[in-house]
Amino acid sequence: MTHISDTTECRRLARNVVTADFDDTQIESYQDKEYSYIATLTDKDDWAITDREFGALQLVETRLVAADIIQHYGDVENPGTLQAIQIMRESATAELDKIVDNMDTETSESEFMVDRTEFKGWGLNPAKPAPNRLSGSTDDIEGF
Repeated sequence: MTHISDTTECRRLARNVVTADFDDTQIESYQDKEYSYIATLTDKDDWAITDREFGALQLVETRLVAADIIQHYGDVENPGTLQAIQIMRESATAELDKIVDNMDTETSESEFMVDRTEFKGWGLNPAKPAPNRLSGSTDDIEGF
């Protein structure tokens, strides 16, 4: 999998609340999951540093990953931990919604519309001859 956030930044943001030990592979697991979430909502999974939304999405992913780490490794009985999770998730989700709304992913209707379709039936398509049901054919096995 891939992700766009920096593992060190995710660790630093989570360490503001959680003191438990967690290694880079655990952080990267959450990064991959949150990247998948972002890719699903933005309908794009090949984010590059040249994309104008890239920096904002890095911040969003970092906040979401930090919230995941805090939720998993933090003391959920502590009101400060719950508040930190809520603040990070709400701010990241709000930013992601703004990014998705502002993205240039709209396509024109003409890309999906067919300009003209030929009728398949002989009743509406003059190029199709009408079947002659009155004359018998050589392969008519019932003799109609």
